Amino acid sequence: MNRMNRFSVIAVALLILITLAGCGSTAKNDQAEEQVLSQERVDEIHGLSVQLTGYLAVGDIASASAMLDDTMKKAMDGKLADTWSELVKSLGAFIETGGYTGTVDQGYDILEMTLAFEQGTLIQRTVYGRDNLIAGLFFRNGKIEDLTGAALPEGVSEVDVTVDSGEGYPLPGKLTLPKDAKPRAAVILIHGSGPNNMDEAVGANAPFCDLAYGLAAKGIAVLRYDKRTLIHGAAMVASHGASGITIDEEVAFDALAAVKLLRQREEISGCKVYLLGHSLGGGLLSYINSLGAGCDGYIIMAGTPRNMWELSAEQNLLLAGDLEQSGDAAKAEEARQFVASEQQRASALAEMKDGDTLFGIPAVYLQKLEQIDAIALHLKDGLPVLVLQGEKDRQVTMKDFALWQAALAGSPAATFISYPGLNHLFGAYEGDPAPFAQLVEVEYSQDTPVPDEVIKDIADWLNRAARL
Repeated sequence: MNRMNRFSVIAVALLILITLAGCGSTAKNDQAEEQVLSQERVDEIHGLSVQLTGYLAVGDIASASAMLDDTMKKAMDGKLADTWSELVKSLGAFIETGGYTGTVDQGYDILEMTLAFEQGTLIQRTVYGRDNLIAGLFFRNGKIEDLTGAALPEGVSEVDVTVDSGEGYPLPGKLTLPKDAKPRAAVILIHGSGPNNMDEAVGANAPFCDLAYGLAAKGIAVLRYDKRTLIHGAAMVASHGASGITIDEEVAFDALAAVKLLRQREEISGCKVYLLGHSLGGGLLSYINSLGAGCDGYIIMAGTPRNMWELSAEQNLLLAGDLEQSGDAAKAEEARQFVASEQQRASALAEMKDGDTLFGIPAVYLQKLEQIDAIALHLKDGLPVLVLQGEKDRQVTMKDFALWQAALAGSPAATFISYPGLNHLFGAYEGDPAPFAQLVEVEYSQDTPVPDEVIKDIADWLNRAARL
């Protein structure tokens, strides 16, 4: 059951940083390490990463294990073969490695490399100590060549910035602006769950890049940045432990730093500033503002006021339905029993200890989310809020949209728009519905940019809100 749960779309995104077991007792997070890997070093660890992948692909687990440091060997004991088997089961046969890039994080050298399978791509992130032994290994959706988005459209300019909360985790970002014109408002993009890059790239899509370019072309400044768990995942685990990271360290503290950065920019002087959150980020906006962000309103895209474990339960039931439809009634029933058991355990979430999990998600993380009443915070601050939802979204559904509508019905500052043909990424997927377990490999692998209609609705709402 745990293996099936691992490939629930939202759960994978959250738990991926936790698989960085053993990322080093020597890592420090008290000061940022601004260092660029030499091409020679990048080539060296690329060769090692290709070697590791080759061992896994042919089933030579002994040789693959020999490349791990002692802590990783212990953490991954008996799991390497299962991990690769699950990837192949989900994505089809492995074909080849692809583009790659090297970075440094708090004393570790990191190689990210595209893996191409028959039915999709993944990015393999391999963390190396100075002894060239592997201190961390995980996989995420995406493709290295597609992470930077398209060329800047006409009428748009962009500058590189650094979002820095002062905790030793500086994050690269971009401020996208209307060219040769004063912005009418400014927006900060808040990611969904998982170690996302600044474009929130998933499969063939980069919705945050689409939003940044589209809104800037309509006179709105947009700030986006890489997520802390992407850039500093190894150092975070070394500092906080695998189960000690909460939504504050993952999202909120950097969002506060992003607001501070934006308000200090001359280009934004006099502009109202708004938070736009997608998925998990959409449910956190009023909480972030309650910490002192001082923003002027919110845009919720496919967000939910519910706790993550509730979505995980629904997603596992969708997986059970897929199993039943495929003819595996026994595994489908096992999945449903697992959901029922975890739902019963959820009543004791508040009493769970460090190291406990619910639906595979650390209890400490869920306990923090349980303390955040997004709806109450929205009603308390009374700020303008725009709630957007794709009606074909199977991760955060119209049920969540209805919850927002009911809870904020008495607020004159709330606006609600749903889009009949759009999915969780606000893309218009064309084709037969994919099994839920293959959303990324099938539906999100189709290039479906955020439509002009959505960007226009956001820009129009911002223009109205900014005049209030």
